[in-house]
Amino acid sequence: MDMTEFDDVPGADVPLDASDVALLARVAELDDRLDPAPHGLAERALFAMTLAGLEAEVMELQVVETPVGSVRSDAPVETRTITFTHERLTVMIALSAGAAAGTVRIDGWMAPAEALEIVLRRPDEERATLSDEDGRFVLEDVPRGPASLLVHQGETPVTTPVIEL
Repeated sequence: MDMTEFDDVPGADVPLDASDVALLARVAELDDRLDPAPHGLAERALFAMTLAGLEAEVMELQVVETPVGSVRSDAPVETRTITFTHERLTVMIALSAGAAAGTVRIDGWMAPAEALEIVLRRPDEERATLSDEDGRFVLEDVPRGPASLLVHQGETPVTTPVIEL
């Protein structure tokens, strides 16, 4: 928009007063009520942009194991085991209930087995841990929600797709 369009508008050069601020607040309130942003949208968008900007090779989601009989259930299914593959690395994680309410414990294994840094990436936090020489690692009390793992292996890190914990 060209700002010269407002040169001939009466009062365009007058600062906002209390009635202008009140009117704008009312418009914002109506907008929030009639067309609210989805819960967590800003955090998810920032998380997605961060991952998109990350120069890492992405692993492929390989296997999702679900409990028997869950296909016909209307209840949400909690995934237990997920395997991610890449040409130079395979990561398998097992999810279980965390000690704190609303959290999960992530037990992970990598092949080939080696001690590497693993970073849990979530919209509101990053948490690093190290795998042992057998490729095992644990992340305790991880809040539920979207997350991915970034594994520092070689010059180019490898990341999993974002999954819902």
